[in-house]
Amino acid sequence: MPLPPPPPAAIQIITGADIWTPQGPRPGQAIAIQRGRILAVGAADTLAKSHPGAQRLDLPGGTLLPGFIEGHAHVGSLGALSREVDLGGLESLPETLGRIRTWSAVHPDGWLIGRGWDQNRWPAKAFPQASDLDALTGARPALLERVDGHAAWVNSAALALAGIGPQTPDPEGGRILKDAQGRPTGILLDAAIHLVAKSVPPATDAELEAQLKLGLQALRAEGFTAVADMGVDARGLAAYRRLAKAGALPIRVFAYLSYDHELMLKELKRARPKKLSFLQVQGVKFFLDGALGSRGARLLAPYADEPSTRGLWVTDPAKVAVDAAVTVRAGYQPAIHAIGDAANRAALDLLAGAMKRGKPALPPRIEHAQIVTAEDAARFGRLGVVASVQPVHCTSDHRWTPARLGPERLSEAFPWRRFADGGALLAFGSDAPVEDANPFFGLAAAETRQDPQGDPPGGFLPDQRLSRLEAVRAYTAGNAAALGRAKDLGTLQKGAVADLLWVQAPLGEISPEALRKVKPGRLWVNGVEVPLAH
Repeated sequence: MPLPPPPPAAIQIITGADIWTPQGPRPGQAIAIQRGRILAVGAADTLAKSHPGAQRLDLPGGTLLPGFIEGHAHVGSLGALSREVDLGGLESLPETLGRIRTWSAVHPDGWLIGRGWDQNRWPAKAFPQASDLDALTGARPALLERVDGHAAWVNSAALALAGIGPQTPDPEGGRILKDAQGRPTGILLDAAIHLVAKSVPPATDAELEAQLKLGLQALRAEGFTAVADMGVDARGLAAYRRLAKAGALPIRVFAYLSYDHELMLKELKRARPKKLSFLQVQGVKFFLDGALGSRGARLLAPYADEPSTRGLWVTDPAKVAVDAAVTVRAGYQPAIHAIGDAANRAALDLLAGAMKRGKPALPPRIEHAQIVTAEDAARFGRLGVVASVQPVHCTSDHRWTPARLGPERLSEAFPWRRFADGGALLAFGSDAPVEDANPFFGLAAAETRQDPQGDPPGGFLPDQRLSRLEAVRAYTAGNAAALGRAKDLGTLQKGAVADLLWVQAPLGEISPEALRKVKPGRLWVNGVEVPLAH
């Protein structure tokens, strides 16, 4: 597959900035790059003598890092945001309805699609109702996903189109919330969302390609040079392959297939490429449970604030066990969504079983790993399972997580220090567009376990904080190792690809508050400097 654009053949020496190493920033160092790879790292004078004809770029201080790797995102959904009503960050139901009213007036046709609402931010913390939407939308169907994508708020027109009524049973892996009279409220959890979503007209091939490019460009603007796209269906994969063939991918893509049995078996018959390219199928994304915010995460004991439920099994763990083992045997990587403590235990159990049949070519991953018992947190390192976590989830969810779990098991929440101390490989991401993709927000969250307003004081379960060095590693070398590309990506060392990020700030010295304000300054992908703007 062609690489866009071809890296220059001339040697270039980049000096003037602190070079980020596994031990932290080192002043007085420089790097030489050629044909998209790092040729050498060392003192600027030494490199100049070794390569007398090289071009020289002198940066005005700051820090030169490996390009960040987004360890968990949904690229197509990120790119589609411009066509949807954004309901993120709103503090009440009336404010949310006002945003919908304003957006609908400008975009009056077709389905009303949106995402980002979070009832936990609202005073009553109650789910909205279909009737709340009906007065605004009338006969126009509406599908509005919760911030985590594991619940949807729909209106009566959408319920009618899907044929959902009092007698409609919950689908396997999902739940239709109903009122005391048995009538659907307009809230659908996990697999139940598909009952309505399947009626939404699909994007055209051209629209799909445009969405993927927009999503990748948005990530590049944040300083990312590669992304793990979690959950790519057959049409999305075909669109990616068209873009790759045209040389139109702005950053590297590691695609994890949606859990579609036919797609999985078809793709896993191919040998996984050994050579790094701009597009590679990396593995399969499996779902065990839902999300904590919508009480779909599967817990070992009932929810403290809703004792009638322990959450959902979105997919039967026995089924995931079979297909995760198939994925491992084919040389690909299972990536298992597990948020609740029961789901994480089941994921570890089934991965342990899969690995007993032979050493995997790539380390299996558990995505999110939010609520994990101390016993199970220690198993990640022992088993060699990647803890793929999103630090901003902790700082977004800290206000209501105690209510879901109760005081007895609150210590299970976001156990990053336990993962690290147990020898687990940490890989950072954002879950964009669920959270802001900005990696500097993620770094500050990992270091402080506080939101941008400084809450909670001292940090949420502060004994689980990480150092800045650990956090940067999780966004660079940790992600590279999780992808099986430790020699190619995420590091400034001889032979690695020249995917580079420069920031004006002295990254090893600034406060967490200043860290949140850092912006990418310059970016190189495959040795070619690229624009940061969309």
